[in-house]
Amino acid sequence: MADLFLSKTLVLANTTKTVLYTAPANTISIVKSLRIHNAHTSAVLATVNFIDVDSDTAANTESTLFKMNISAVSAHTDTFPLGNPIELITHPLVANEGDIINVTAGTAAKIHVHLSVLEIT
Repeated sequence: MADLFLSKTLVLANTTKTVLYTAPANTISIVKSLRIHNAHTSAVLATVNFIDVDSDTAANTESTLFKMNISAVSAHTDTFPLGNPIELITHPLVANEGDIINVTAGTAAKIHVHLSVLEIT
């Protein structure tokens, strides 16, 4: 078995559901960290969905992992990167082959997402 640590970063360019990560074939993925940040001056709604792709039945089950208005940044109190990112994962999240993590923003180009994952093949 081989282990590969990956980092994925995304700034949501629009307000449509966007794929952040898809677990590769023949791989078990362990999501270690999922951080989200609002770079806007107003609160922005952000949603993170997980799609469990069942290879045996071809049925996809989608669930919402996170949905809330992310507070606006303050140029006077916040530090790098532009504010204080929110860590969404308190325990590792396992994704099997084909599983998908999607992110949706209520305002374009304001939500930043960072994912850290361990892929085991």
